[in-house]
Amino acid sequence: MLVICPNPTIDRQVFLPALEPGRVLRARKNQAFPAGKAVSAARGARANGSWPEIHILLPEIGAGWYEASLEAEKLRAVVHRYPGRIRETVLVYEDDGRVTVINGVGAPVEPERWQRFVTEVTDRILPGGWVVCSGSFPPGIGDADVTDFVTQVGRAGGRLALDTGPGWLSAGIAGRPALISPNLAEAEAALGAADPEPVDVGEDALHRAELAAIKLHSRGVAHVVVTAGSAGVAWATSESTGKLPGIAVEVRNPIGAGDAFMGGLVASLETGSSFAECVRWGMATACAAIGQWSPGAASVEDTARYHAQLLPER
Repeated sequence: MLVICPNPTIDRQVFLPALEPGRVLRARKNQAFPAGKAVSAARGARANGSWPEIHILLPEIGAGWYEASLEAEKLRAVVHRYPGRIRETVLVYEDDGRVTVINGVGAPVEPERWQRFVTEVTDRILPGGWVVCSGSFPPGIGDADVTDFVTQVGRAGGRLALDTGPGWLSAGIAGRPALISPNLAEAEAALGAADPEPVDVGEDALHRAELAAIKLHSRGVAHVVVTAGSAGVAWATSESTGKLPGIAVEVRNPIGAGDAFMGGLVASLETGSSFAECVRWGMATACAAIGQWSPGAASVEDTARYHAQLLPER
C-alpha cells in the first residue's frame, strides 16, 4: 500500500479546563505529533497488519523534527522536500470534551514541483495496488490538478482511495478514484447541499449517509463509504449497499478517527475480504484510534477487540 500526504501538518495539542476567548490562559498540558490525514491513515493501516510506504510532500522548515518523530514511530516515510515552512494545527481540548481545531495554511507549491512529486509517487505504484490519499492539498494546487492527479494514479494501475474536503472531493471524483470515504457533511456538500449539517445530527444520520453513498456511487465511484460519526457508516458498491451502526467507546481524541477508518478499511481490502467485512475492520480501527492521543494511532489489540463487538445491521 502507498499512502500519499500532500499537505502534512504538526498537530499541537493544548489542554485547558475551558477555552475563554480574549483571555490569557495557561495550558495544563501540551504535546505535539507529526500529522496530516494520510499519516493518521497509515497508523490505522498498521493496526491491521499493513506497513504502508508513506510519501510526504514536506516543506523544508520544520522537516527535521517531523521526520525524526515519524522514524521514532517506525513509520516508513519517503520525504519529498520543497521550500517553505510546514504548517501547524492547534487543537484545544477542554475538560467538558469540546475540541477546537485551528488548521494552519500549508506552504505554496510551484506547479513544476507538484508535477515532479506526482511523477515520483506514481512511479512507485504496483499494478492493482491500493493507494491512499487523504487530507487537504497545499496552496497552488487547484481543482484541475486534483483531477489530473487522480487520473494519473489510475493510469499507473493504482486503485486510489481518496478522502479529502468537499471542493477537492468533487474534482477528485471527476478523475474516477476507486474509493472515496467522506464524512456525512462532506458527502452532502459534494452532492450540492447549500448548508450541510454537522455529522452527528440525530437518528436519521445513518440513513442520510446511506443515501449519500448511493448517490455518490452513481457518479461513477466504484466504492463509496460515508462516515456519520458515532452513528456509524454506510457504503455503496456495485455488489452491495449497507450500514454499520456505531458502538459506545471511550473518547480521548476524536481527531484522526476517520483517517484510521480509511487505513483499516484499505488494509483489509488488500486481504481480499468482503467489502462489508472490510468496513467492519475500518470501524473497529476508528473506535480504537479514538482512545489514543496520537491521531489515528489504533493498537492491534484494541482494533481486534472492537471488531468482535461490531455487528452488521440486519
